Amino acid sequence: MARQPSVFVRSLTMEEGRWLQKISRTAKDPIKLRRAIVVLMSAQG
Repeated sequence: MARQPSVFVRSLTMEEGRWLQKISRTAKDPIKLRRAIVVLMSAQG
């Protein structure tokens, strides 16, 4: 059984969302890639 998330990010601006999407497509560093994806998913709800 999965634990409910207890921390969420604030709403992202359009510029921040585009910047994170760019990172998630082009990042060579796996940590940066994973963090960008986690923030994007958390912002979506």
